[in-house]
Amino acid sequence: MPRLTLSRRSILKSAAALAGAAALSPQAEAQAGAQPLRIGISLSDVPRMWGGPEGGFEGVRFGGYMVFDALINWDMTRADAPSRLTPGLAESWRVDPADKKRWILTLRQGVTFHDGTPFDVEAAIWNLDSVFKPEAPHFNAPRSGLIRSRLSSLASYEKIDDRTIAISTLFVDGAFPFQLAYLWFVSPSRLRELGGDWQKFAVTPAGTGPYKVVSVTPRERTELEANSAYWDARRVPRTARTVLVPIPDGNARIAALRAGTIDIAETLPPDVIPSLKAAGMAIVQNSYPHIWAWRLNVNPGTPFADIRVRKAANLAIDRDGMVQLLSGTAEAAKGEVLPGDPWFGKPNFDIRYDVEAAKALMTEAGYGPAKRLPVKVVIASGGGGQMVPMPMNEMMQENLKDIFIDVSFEVVDFTTIINMLRGGTRSDAQRGFHALNIAIPSIEPTAGWTIYDSALTAPRGNNWGWYNNPAVDQQIKTMREAVDQPAQDAAMARLHELLVDDAAALFVVHDLNPRGLSPRVKGFVQARNWFQDYTPVTVGPAA
Repeated sequence: MPRLTLSRRSILKSAAALAGAAALSPQAEAQAGAQPLRIGISLSDVPRMWGGPEGGFEGVRFGGYMVFDALINWDMTRADAPSRLTPGLAESWRVDPADKKRWILTLRQGVTFHDGTPFDVEAAIWNLDSVFKPEAPHFNAPRSGLIRSRLSSLASYEKIDDRTIAISTLFVDGAFPFQLAYLWFVSPSRLRELGGDWQKFAVTPAGTGPYKVVSVTPRERTELEANSAYWDARRVPRTARTVLVPIPDGNARIAALRAGTIDIAETLPPDVIPSLKAAGMAIVQNSYPHIWAWRLNVNPGTPFADIRVRKAANLAIDRDGMVQLLSGTAEAAKGEVLPGDPWFGKPNFDIRYDVEAAKALMTEAGYGPAKRLPVKVVIASGGGGQMVPMPMNEMMQENLKDIFIDVSFEVVDFTTIINMLRGGTRSDAQRGFHALNIAIPSIEPTAGWTIYDSALTAPRGNNWGWYNNPAVDQQIKTMREAVDQPAQDAAMARLHELLVDDAAALFVVHDLNPRGLSPRVKGFVQARNWFQDYTPVTVGPAA
């Protein structure tokens, strides 16, 4: 399939245009008194700073945790282990021993919003109302939709005393603390100052996070400054000024990094990495909770309803070759998470490259040179977590051809594929599709895991392919009922074993999420997380 490329002239023209966008205003530069940190992000616009960012997890990375805090945050300090939860605006949380659906949260004392007003129990309840109470005067439906979709278990909440709240869930859900990490807290006073206008708030917000917003220029830049009064002294940013620059085209981001108009380039095209290294740039990457995969249509009568075909497809993929194609920016998958992860367990099905074993399974299923299997796969032209989908899918097409599977593609944009995911394979428009290629997050026990829950098919959830395994359903229930970390880890490991042994998806590679850093950048630690902490970063003077 044809691939779009940019001419050298257009790339350099884009880089020149971005130089102006990335630069701080003269006033801001003078205030900073030091080298700013300029980050080129892959979104087409800066995330809206209203405590409920768009743009998927990249929007959360830059429009959530930089400016705001949740009751429970992510610990993003380690590169050598998967990230865990850490106290945020709640000092602690626990299950009510009298009611396992009720969580008791003790709020952190002495925290102030960027406008100087206190974060307290009234502010906490006000924020909950802004998302979950449609009749509240400060409720905003679009903002609420962006937040509450990640807090599907929340049923009710109440103030207990001046430093304690209780939140109840619809069912026993040990994974609920992970959901609370997606509820960011904003200043009630700032919204009142702005007449309750959330659009105005988005450009002059007040949160409690390590960065304050100085200015927002849509589609051009967002300027941030360090919050020197941040409640966690260890995370006061070491760079006085930070600029977020939206550069959706990968080649343009690289050109801006080479030109010195940005200091960090998010999401590198793999083929540019050798030349960036040769130019003295640092390339940082790490495994994180992400699997590039095909979700499978397993409705009765479809090809992937047969476990032999699902296993054969998993055995047909040359993952080491895929890693080479991606210039080492991925790891071969053995399942939804990497071996060594607390949730990997001990699956019996060994996902590997074994064409002869795959052919044997296909023959057993009734296929061969004289009876080939046609399948149609929906793929996106690009988008969050999709890596470089065209060449990757073309390689899989060639691999699967070796085991009598002939793949054709339906290429759509990323927004369309998200809508298709929600529609499910039993919709009239999607009955003829056998797989859908979209990245699966595994960051917490619901995201990317309950897509296998048979009760969460469309329109109730994102079980696109109507996957139905009673043992998996029971294990998801067991996982939800585990409220302490060791029990939850054990339940997740067993769930993963079941999914791998059933070849519930076509697991391909784990993205290593490469970033390019100017040699002037020091102190960045790439966490094994979708989200990252830029507070330790410093930027030295230009050479």
